Amino acid sequence: MQNEEWHVSSAVISVVPEAMQSVLEQISRHDNVEVHGRDDRRIVVTIEGRSSGELGEKLTQINLIDGVLGANMVFEHAENAG
Repeated sequence: MQNEEWHVSSAVISVVPEAMQSVLEQISRHDNVEVHGRDDRRIVVTIEGRSSGELGEKLTQINLIDGVLGANMVFEHAENAG
């Protein structure tokens, strides 16, 4: 049996200012995504999951939200969950 890994990454999301509230609401609907800060045009989040692929999929989903100009992973860390 393989050791299970847990991954966490931070990401910066650039947003059209007029869409900020809508984007924040849609991000809040994603499991294992937490908003840590924002300004007029950017949101800082962490994303957690079982693999880099899972984190990338969440980031892609966020990038497709109307009003998002770009979502970029800044850092990723993985460790054994057990």
